[in-house]
Amino acid sequence: MRPIAIEQSFLRYPLNDLLGTPAHVRLLRVLADEVVGPISAAEAAERTGLTETGARRALGRLASTGFVVRVGGGRSQHFAVRKDDLLSESLTGLFRTERSRYEELIESIRKSLGALSEVRVAWLDALPKGPGEPLEIGLVADSESLAWLKTEVRRRITDVEQRFDVTIEVRGFSRADAPPVSWEEVTVLTGVPTFRWTQVPTPSPNHAAREQRALRLSEAIAELLKEDPSIVIRAARHLERLIRDEPAAAAEDLREWQAILATYSPERLNRFLVSTSPRAQRLRQSSPFFAVLSADERDYVTAALESPR
Repeated sequence: MRPIAIEQSFLRYPLNDLLGTPAHVRLLRVLADEVVGPISAAEAAERTGLTETGARRALGRLASTGFVVRVGGGRSQHFAVRKDDLLSESLTGLFRTERSRYEELIESIRKSLGALSEVRVAWLDALPKGPGEPLEIGLVADSESLAWLKTEVRRRITDVEQRFDVTIEVRGFSRADAPPVSWEEVTVLTGVPTFRWTQVPTPSPNHAAREQRALRLSEAIAELLKEDPSIVIRAARHLERLIRDEPAAAAEDLREWQAILATYSPERLNRFLVSTSPRAQRLRQSSPFFAVLSADERDYVTAALESPR
């Protein structure tokens, strides 16, 4: 990373130092919005997932800014956000807004699932760790209703995805093939987990190889889309013809692609194309893009597939 060319004054731009590292942000979030009163470095480390040494060092840096204050001394020293400062109050409000936004997202998903009595239980299966990664929902239902239920859930959460600009993957299981879940560690969205779990089998090597090849093709198409977004229009028209002219081919996956092309922003679509989520892996097998590429575009994609990683 290149060094910053022009230094900025701490007096004018204190947020550079306050929010300059993920450790600072985690600690400020705890101090401003998750606790009442001062806490020790050990408690801050536990709440933020930092090591105690790392938390103590970062708290010391924050204290040097004046926006975090030390209380007490020695090993019993505690830390708190300074309350009598306009910027501290604004930071507290920012973290509260962050929390409220997340709670509103979860509540919106709950409302989308709440009226579906066929869902025996649904939970947050995985939260995104970085930008572009999906939020994954797991749900369990009887085998006979599982296929249409996944389609219905996808339809219901489309508005939630657009509102919060997040991709939500839905993984549906029958009671017989549901994965093990540590219920004390996940957020249950609806229903009650009252049944036993069995382990899901791992994919075969051939299946894994096909998925890897499909991912590489999708990565190459994502690069093409950055240069020529009109490929999306071509793919959407191609899907319209497939669904109109060959009703038998209008499978669930094609309609799902149609909804994706109609609702995803260019950035979100690119992130989805290179995602390793279960839904992205499944839909790559019916991708509408390769069929609409020009000769030069196909040559590019083919070269990308054949080049060594």
